[in-house]
Amino acid sequence: MPEIITWPDKVTIPFEDEVNLLAALVEGGIPIAHVCGGKARCSTCRVKIVEGLAGLSPRTEKESAMADRLDFPDEIRLACQTSASESVSLGRLVLDKTDIALSTQIGKNTFTGPVGREVDVAVMFTDVVGYTKMADALPAYDIVHLLNRFFRNVSAEVESNSGRVDNYMGDAVLALFGVDGEPKPALSAIRSGLGVLQVARDLSHYVERIYGMSFKVRVGVDYGRVVFGLMGAESSARETAIGDTVNVASRLEAANKETGTNMLVSDIVYKDCAPEVDFGQSFDLDLRGKTGLVAAHEVIGLKNEDGL
Repeated sequence: MPEIITWPDKVTIPFEDEVNLLAALVEGGIPIAHVCGGKARCSTCRVKIVEGLAGLSPRTEKESAMADRLDFPDEIRLACQTSASESVSLGRLVLDKTDIALSTQIGKNTFTGPVGREVDVAVMFTDVVGYTKMADALPAYDIVHLLNRFFRNVSAEVESNSGRVDNYMGDAVLALFGVDGEPKPALSAIRSGLGVLQVARDLSHYVERIYGMSFKVRVGVDYGRVVFGLMGAESSARETAIGDTVNVASRLEAANKETGTNMLVSDIVYKDCAPEVDFGQSFDLDLRGKTGLVAAHEVIGLKNEDGL
């Protein structure tokens, strides 16, 4: 006999023939949230399918609309719209009142965007060299104007290479490539990084003429898996990425100071982009938060711009 196995309840619910997941869970005494009464309007009955995805009914039109709106991966299903004909193991994702408030799509303050998924991306991290000294020397208006001029051009470089700016952190920029499956994310990040270095060189002429100071940036790039989703309180939530790949990109950017380089990438980026990119020195670095030495490679430029 097929059965539904639930987490975190650790309850097994046997059933015959085909059964609606929400109805079976409610009948089995599982406290599954369903604010809208099973009409696919609130998304609070969402569950994560651990095993048995192939034995479930396809998404209904209503569920598909909600899944598209919230960027659900295949394994996240609305229990109210899903039927099972074979055994399935699932986890409830909305467990208490706070979860309901965060997940419901009914009301004024609702989250609309990625609810959380793992994705392989290239991460580019840039930072302004000597920013603290510059900020101390210039008036507030000039600092904001200068950074916004820089950010504007950096954003254009990122977007022209099929990336997205994830966050501005003071004078630093975090950008992602490949979030939606765009091709060659590592190469796109390197192309963007080289563009950012050129933006800084161009801006340095302006800064030297106006303020008598130089303007330089450093760049770090890594590739790997991140957790991507909508994070923050309702009024300030935004799509962002977290994970070790983000940390490594940041550490590589900072390592440029000790290596005397402008742009460093991880070994996986190096191996992926070797046919298209000219690399310089290689280093074995002791990066904060990493066990053992991490291989890093200096980016010089592109081998054949016209052929890319």
